[in-house]
Amino acid sequence: MGRGRPSPVESSRPALVSVPKTASSTPPSRADRARLSQTVVSRLSRAIIAGDFAPGARISEPKLSTMLGVSRAPIREALIELELRGLVEFDATGHTRIPALTARDIEEIHAVRLMIDPVAAQLAAERGKPQDFAGLEATINATTSAKTLADVSRLDAEFHDRIVRAADNRRLLLCWNSLRDQFALWLTQMHLRCDAVTHRVRQDTVESHRKLLGVIRAGDPKKASDEGRRHVAGWIKLMPRPRGPG
Repeated sequence: MGRGRPSPVESSRPALVSVPKTASSTPPSRADRARLSQTVVSRLSRAIIAGDFAPGARISEPKLSTMLGVSRAPIREALIELELRGLVEFDATGHTRIPALTARDIEEIHAVRLMIDPVAAQLAAERGKPQDFAGLEATINATTSAKTLADVSRLDAEFHDRIVRAADNRRLLLCWNSLRDQFALWLTQMHLRCDAVTHRVRQDTVESHRKLLGVIRAGDPKKASDEGRRHVAGWIKLMPRPRGPG
């Protein structure tokens, strides 16, 4: 960030907090273990997407177990699921690391968004219900008061998640869900890039989302599709360029 020009949102993030324990003298049931594992997945995914772990950082089961206050079994189960979701990766030695998105990763995720977002906006204009638009409006309003860049990124992802759900297309939702976490990770990194240049990520996000929602709510599928594409294409100028062969 430039000196003497504070960002409109703070970049600090809350530390990863422990999982609440339930007092019980009996061994946990299979259902209890499954719920605990999913709680760990939720906590870790939010922390990774928010940037609490540096890209490329190695994370260990013992340290996570201590941080979250749970045994290593649910940690191990959670890491396996997070690997399937693209939020962690296992290296050749079996260690777990946070993915460092390369220029090619960023370009590939952007290319898929250019396919998903226009269709989602088009279908949302055709099929969206008043409650869908109210939810989108509430997400925008929450973004206006976001205190951290991580919150802006989280709400940005939530906004697009709501558009896909308003599109009411099961196959589109399946495609979106397969990419959703990687998109959120992508968005966090792109917001950091953008904030270093413009210092107005929150304002720009609110303005662009209000514009997109207005077009969708107007009910013109073609205009909504075009605006959805413009919305995603606008990131191109901030994207790193993949290196060519050689």
